[in-house]
Amino acid sequence: MTRLLAVDSQHPAAAVLEAAVAVLQGGGVVAYLTDTVYGLAVDAMRPEAIARLYAVKGRPEAKALPVIIGALQQLALVVAAVPATAARLMTAFWPGPLTLLMPPHACIPAALLGESDRIGVRWPASTISQQLAVGLGGAITASSANRSGAPAALTAVDVMAQLAPVVDLVLDAGAVTSPVVSTILDVTVEPPCLYRPGRITQQAIEAVLGYRVAQKKVDIS
Repeated sequence: MTRLLAVDSQHPAAAVLEAAVAVLQGGGVVAYLTDTVYGLAVDAMRPEAIARLYAVKGRPEAKALPVIIGALQQLALVVAAVPATAARLMTAFWPGPLTLLMPPHACIPAALLGESDRIGVRWPASTISQQLAVGLGGAITASSANRSGAPAALTAVDVMAQLAPVVDLVLDAGAVTSPVVSTILDVTVEPPCLYRPGRITQQAIEAVLGYRVAQKKVDIS
């Protein structure tokens, strides 16, 4: 049975956050509003929780899962190194809807990476996202809260329609203000490679870097 709790997206109640963190600590799956669409959180360091998330979404295990950190200090928990290009973009766009592909820390579970040798990381502007990761004490997953290949969930009702009762908790923060997803950029290569256009535009990225980025169409649904 899926539990549904209302939450203020900017000022989430402590009791609601504590309930959500308890679910994550127990290996459960929480649907929550990111700074883009609704996402699915599990403890990104627990292989059994990651496996459950793949099953909930019906997602091929070869596809990597991105993660969210709650504070910049948590970045060292998930990446082995921060490329200079990444540092410039983080200064310009974090916290915000920019997912950067970077070298994974040795402690990252292989299940999180799928067939990739990089980890997608975002420090979002969303208060709920940040506080879930901070409360857990580590990164959470940021996969969209829908069945693999299905439309993104823009409301808690959408999440329930697709994923109840297989998720443990849905945090209802109202409707998504914009359906535009996060931008995904690989900063392990030069020039950086745009995997998915999103809310942070290619033009904005290029304005910060001072040169053009490459593009590669990648199926990350």
